[in-house]
Parts: sequence; structure tokens; C-alpha cells
Amino acid sequence: MYQLIDGEKIAGQIKEQIAGEVKKIEQQSGKIPHLAVILVGKDGASETYVAHKEKACHQVGIHFTLIRFEDNVSQNELLNKINE
Repeated sequence: MYQLIDGEKIAGQIKEQIAGEVKKIEQQSGKIPHLAVILVGKDGASETYVAHKEKACHQVGIHFTLIRFEDNVSQNELLNKINE
């Protein structure tokens, strides 16, 4: 016997739960969680992955920042940006 699950419904419930946790963190600390992503070069799969992360962050109230570098960026430049 198979049980059909509603993936969209479950995902929505999880997003609601995360959004509630984000609000609780903001109320307790006065800070909003923030995801910063560094993307090096132009890879279609990476662009899609990062776009989905950005959308998910916005849906639950997490701030999102995308930092782009060309594929010829030096390790020092990357490390400097990470350490900012």
C-alpha cells in the first residue's frame, strides 16, 4: 500500500515554522538572520542553486546578500571579503 504525501503542503509547513523561529530570534536579539553567499564565476547550476536559496530566505524573513566575483579572483581577495 502506498501513501501519497503532499510535498508542497509539508514544505509550506516547514517554511512557516522557520519563519516563526526567525521572528523569535529577531524579537529576542533584535537581529535578523542573514545569509551571505559568495559566487565565483558564472556557472548556470550554481546560479540556479543560489537563486533558490535567495527565494527561500525571502520567504521566511532571512536577509540575503549575494557577492559576485569573476572566476579569476585571487584567493586573497576572497579571504579579505570573507573576513569583512
